[in-house]
Amino acid sequence: MIRIGSNSDSSANREICMAAPFDHIATTDSVLTRSAIGQLQRKQVWNYLEKITPHLDGLEILELNCGTGDDALLFSEKGINIVATDVSEEMLKVTVQKANQFSMQNKISSHYLDLDTFDETLFDKKFDLVFSNFGVTNCINPDSLKKLLHKIPSILSPGGRFVAVVMPKFCLWESLYMLFKFRFRKIFRRMTNRGLAVDMYGTSVKTWYYNPAKIRKWAGVKFKVVTTRPIGFALPPSQLESTFSRKKGFLLRLNKLEKKVHRISILSVMADQFIIDLQLK
Repeated sequence: MIRIGSNSDSSANREICMAAPFDHIATTDSVLTRSAIGQLQRKQVWNYLEKITPHLDGLEILELNCGTGDDALLFSEKGINIVATDVSEEMLKVTVQKANQFSMQNKISSHYLDLDTFDETLFDKKFDLVFSNFGVTNCINPDSLKKLLHKIPSILSPGGRFVAVVMPKFCLWESLYMLFKFRFRKIFRRMTNRGLAVDMYGTSVKTWYYNPAKIRKWAGVKFKVVTTRPIGFALPPSQLESTFSRKKGFLLRLNKLEKKVHRISILSVMADQFIIDLQLK
């Protein structure tokens, strides 16, 4: 049994990134998870996860901000037990619906969890992997992220791992696009320590950007860095989907290049996102 709770006293002061602003996105599931670019980037993440989880049966995973449950379903289909958490009640409803639809109720449990008030004592079990996909950690401020990195080790099994997909402070594709559009002020927009208001399907979402070196520093002495991998160095960001939707051949060529460079860690600081794999010492 896992007990998940919320801090109602702090709900009024949450950053715009959390809770209700994401509720409406649950209804745009097909846009967020079925775009060509999004699926190609997601496959890169899954290829990596499959390599680090060779003994899949019975593995215990905690997913932070699961969204509409696509990753949870992929995990559960491989025999993995997963606790899928999110700050959005609507996202969790969709996750539950998918678990029921594909008869995965015995593998997926869905619970509310606010990363800004993450409390490791809420869990009465240890996890082999804590996972967060596509910019989840970018939706919490630096202080909250540091606290999260300090608390996660207490809920990991010996040798357990925290794998996150994070947006860095610079994206080559994004900067070139802004240059082409003569939006010079936005070429280096990510290079700030302040939270930026980013439009997400009609809602302003407060977002912070983090480079691998900063996360490595905050992970401290409890984690060792297994690797960092670029996601979306050759592939464009998903917000350019409309630009590439009619250029499938070109997009597939970019995907081939992406596969060739995905092991070059240094490219992580220039990609749309990057994987960072931290293992408990």
